[in-house]
Amino acid sequence: MSKSRIRFTGVDYGLLVCMDWEVPLSQLLVEVEEHIQKSPAFFTDAKVFLEAGTRPVLQHELEQLGVVLSRHGLTLQGVVSAASRVEGISRPQPSVPEPSKVITPTINKKEATVVEHRTLRSGEKVASEGHLIIMGDVNPGAEVIAENNIIVWGSLKGTAYAGVPNHEDAVIAALHLSPIQLRIAGYIARSPDVRPVTTTVPELARIAQNEIVVESWERGRVSLKRG
Repeated sequence: MSKSRIRFTGVDYGLLVCMDWEVPLSQLLVEVEEHIQKSPAFFTDAKVFLEAGTRPVLQHELEQLGVVLSRHGLTLQGVVSAASRVEGISRPQPSVPEPSKVITPTINKKEATVVEHRTLRSGEKVASEGHLIIMGDVNPGAEVIAENNIIVWGSLKGTAYAGVPNHEDAVIAALHLSPIQLRIAGYIARSPDVRPVTTTVPELARIAQNEIVVESWERGRVSLKRG
């Protein structure tokens, strides 16, 4: 099992979330949500602050973290620098992120694409801040995550989460779609809900009428163009 890149710490002014920024934001957001779902009582009525560390926090990162927290009734209250904690400041200041710590990205990361030429085995996790293409299988117990679309040139038998955290126009496609769980933005479908019959044609999963639907690749492409 892969090591968690998220840590929540109780402090006198609320909960402080620390992130390992060396991994894609999409993976961090999924792990934040997993932490909340495992211990909902711990997060009840909590005030959440983000520890920025030495890395500048991008505006879209704050917004996306806020989306994930809001799904569970939580609000991101502000950003705290690591220096503030070392100096023993008892309360974060200010409650609104400092301009020096929040910058606007100069590139559109949603257009980036990560390509993996391998089969993912149980316990492996791959994430992308844009699109994700797997040239191989995603076995049961493996997880693929992307802020935009996920394409698997093989069998998808593990878990896939596209459109992190709220891009409802994202899609998940595979040559053989037989997942344990599919998720697009805030919508979830589990097997056998997304796999009622066995098929040998490539398929595409997307959001339609407030649920995840699975169609043949050809039909799904036509539906997307019309939408």
